[in-house]
Amino acid sequence: MKKEEEKLFNLIKLKLSKNVSFIDEIADVLDLSYDAAYRRIKGKTTLNLAETLKLSNHYNINLNTLLVEAKNDVQKIIVQKTHNVISDNFLHIFFEESVKEIEKLLESKESKLINSLKDYPLYHAGDGYFSKFRIYALINMSSSDVTIKTLPFSEFNPSTEVLKKYHTFLSKYEKVSLVEIWSDSTIDNILNQIQYFFDIGLISKEESLEISDSLVDSLLSIEEQAKNQKRNKSENSYHLYHNNLVSLLNTVLMQTKTNKKIFVPYTNLSYFKVSDENTANQFGQHLKTQLEFSKNLSGDAAVDRKKFFNTLYQKIENRKTKLSASFLPNNFSNSIL
Repeated sequence: MKKEEEKLFNLIKLKLSKNVSFIDEIADVLDLSYDAAYRRIKGKTTLNLAETLKLSNHYNINLNTLLVEAKNDVQKIIVQKTHNVISDNFLHIFFEESVKEIEKLLESKESKLINSLKDYPLYHAGDGYFSKFRIYALINMSSSDVTIKTLPFSEFNPSTEVLKKYHTFLSKYEKVSLVEIWSDSTIDNILNQIQYFFDIGLISKEESLEISDSLVDSLLSIEEQAKNQKRNKSENSYHLYHNNLVSLLNTVLMQTKTNKKIFVPYTNLSYFKVSDENTANQFGQHLKTQLEFSKNLSGDAAVDRKKFFNTLYQKIENRKTKLSASFLPNNFSNSIL
């Protein structure tokens, strides 16, 4: 048997319960007879490329791990993209792929999602006015269609399909065990987006203030979860950390008892998915370092938590004051683009 095949079968065995027949399992996945599966496991018949790919995909094993001699000699890794093409339906793909990944986490009792947040995550947007603005801004800034880019917020109505997928996405993320690292600037990008769409005349002063108030509601929910150390919609844990020392990158680590995956952003809501064990362990160590230099805001850390959230609420109030004092000519929106 080739050492790569032996390594693949050994990795699969680690993912299976002891009471599962390994030969039956392989036969079932490859749609082979018991005898044909036995010959492949014993090295009497070589796995073909299609069978190798089928097994690696089914058990979420990175083929890169089969080709290296040791964990420390990895120079190149195989990555997947969450989006093959960035188009106007990218939100559909993002919600679908996100739900698939989070469902895998929810199946494991010892799973968690660790997020190093440079920007405000979409899964915290909730189901109010703020979430409508998040969807509006994402579609507007990702589209090349002039009609979409000049559509006022007051006329924006997300499709039934997008809303359905968003609510499914939201319902899954509201339940997962979550560790987040924030900085004082994590909400800055959202405030700048509100200001931008107001400045170019696509949202009114009243709408911008209502979006800001809805953002406060979202933060209040996060603050409550940090206080209780659990998610609002499940008994799974929630832990919040504050860090202004180390750059946060919006990189996500999804971790179960048997594997880890990293999601690295490369455009707006599109990610490189990395399942390479060595890389995932390195990033896990990086997150551990970030947490060591972070301040825990969960549970009994009432004073530090209140100071942090008050900083965020004050930022929102300051932006609302700026928006309230602004004057926009009635025909300004007609001049954009």
